[in-house]
Amino acid sequence: MKAVNIDLNLSPIYQKSLDIFQLSRRVAAYITDDKSVISMYKSGEKTDNYADNLIMNSFQLVPKVVEVETEVSTDKKLKYAKRLRYFIDKIYQDCLNLERTRIHGKDFVRMLRKELISLRKIHKNYVNSIL
Repeated sequence: MKAVNIDLNLSPIYQKSLDIFQLSRRVAAYITDDKSVISMYKSGEKTDNYADNLIMNSFQLVPKVVEVETEVSTDKKLKYAKRLRYFIDKIYQDCLNLERTRIHGKDFVRMLRKELISLRKIHKNYVNSIL
């Protein structure tokens, strides 16, 4: 199979997934008072664990988008593209979990959820463009 030469910077879904990761990292840093990811992971606090999950799930989203964008086979591309929704939904659930805890910065988490809703729309259009 040939490799696909694509400029990811022109891809709306790639750009939005990067935005989601950066925003997730900022939200988690604000909520946990700038703890490192390892500190969040090791912490016994629910808020820290939810923030860690948020970062890790959003971190996984970007390479998955790259995988879809660079896939040559239309069937595999569609399959991978549909699977992206799973990661988007996991990040959204992480936001809901954070909102249920006693945190400062719920407005930032809501802003992230709005961005995820926007990503869902981009994703839907993206999948439809592959069909």
